[in-house]
Amino acid sequence: MKIGFFTNSTIVLERYWNKLRARADCWWAVTQPSIYHRLKKKGINNVVYHYDKHVIDLNKTSGNMYVSTNPGESERIIAEKVRADLWIADTLNKLNRVNKTTFWVQVFHSLPLKKHFFYPPVLEYDLILLPGEYHKNELINRLNLNDKDEARLQVVGWPRADDFFNDTFDRQKIMKSLGLDVTVKTVMYAPTWGWGHGNEHLFARWHDEEIEVFEQLCYEVKKMNVNFIVKLHNLSFHVTNDRLIEIARKYNVLWATKDMGLFVDDPNEFLWVTDVLISDVSGIIADFLVLDRPIIYIDPDKNLNAWDGADMPANFRAGCIVKTADELFSAIEDSLKYPATYNSRRKEIVSELFYRPDGKAIDRAVKEIWKFADAKGLT
Repeated sequence: MKIGFFTNSTIVLERYWNKLRARADCWWAVTQPSIYHRLKKKGINNVVYHYDKHVIDLNKTSGNMYVSTNPGESERIIAEKVRADLWIADTLNKLNRVNKTTFWVQVFHSLPLKKHFFYPPVLEYDLILLPGEYHKNELINRLNLNDKDEARLQVVGWPRADDFFNDTFDRQKIMKSLGLDVTVKTVMYAPTWGWGHGNEHLFARWHDEEIEVFEQLCYEVKKMNVNFIVKLHNLSFHVTNDRLIEIARKYNVLWATKDMGLFVDDPNEFLWVTDVLISDVSGIIADFLVLDRPIIYIDPDKNLNAWDGADMPANFRAGCIVKTADELFSAIEDSLKYPATYNSRRKEIVSELFYRPDGKAIDRAVKEIWKFADAKGLT
């Protein structure tokens, strides 16, 4: 059986690759140079690559402004070359651009609060692996699935969080490699990349004073004698903002994301060393929740309509919710002093979102893929 892996990043699919490559003829389908070079550096030769050029389109008034100059062309060329018996993807805008001639599996790459997950194109997939009953029930209700449709939905857990249960990371080793002080706590700011309004916001609010708020944030955190990491999403246009980078340098802040583009670095090592996470409606929050540590939510400006069609309701936030910069600074201090304040609510949300967070989600997921392939006569 030949299995193809279509993705912009290796965060999720590399876990599947590691489990399946010894059992099947596995191939990566790659359209971005960063992931191609990463795979080659690891000695992986089963890679079919066709460059998909992207440019910034500032004329777009909604959605991602970093767009392909020829959407779908690279995907179609690669799919024709690989000719997989079964495709695995972690995003909808890869396989959905090619003609469907075989079986498709969707495993997803993120679980944000914002609108992301429940789009009709997911119904083109033959097997859909889900993190828990919440997302299964929402898919059924929002997309009006019938009994036949439901058969393709399999709850397996969330492989992205497996690392946190398998003694994968050494906290001190990671901190030393990042140049962080191992004797103090660590705060990280990791926002989502956009709001359906492009890639240009640094914060979920305060859009007319983002530079000023950012410098004040760096100043206040420095006074608290903690490490401070700023990890922007790779699709944020601020990744290469010289003024912000200079402010970060001035206050000894670790500016973690170096390159703007489609490839997203695995944040799990950063999450492992983080004591307090500041975010908004990003998918990184769900991954961090299983660690049962404080989360501060910057409440999106009402003009963003962030909760219209959102994947999760606003009450799925288990932590301080702030609307002003002063509230943010106070919340950081409180979260550092009293990390257990929202402990019960964090655990409640984890139980709603994740089936058996035990480090074995990838094993259950691969088992479902193999069972599906066997039923289709592919094995």
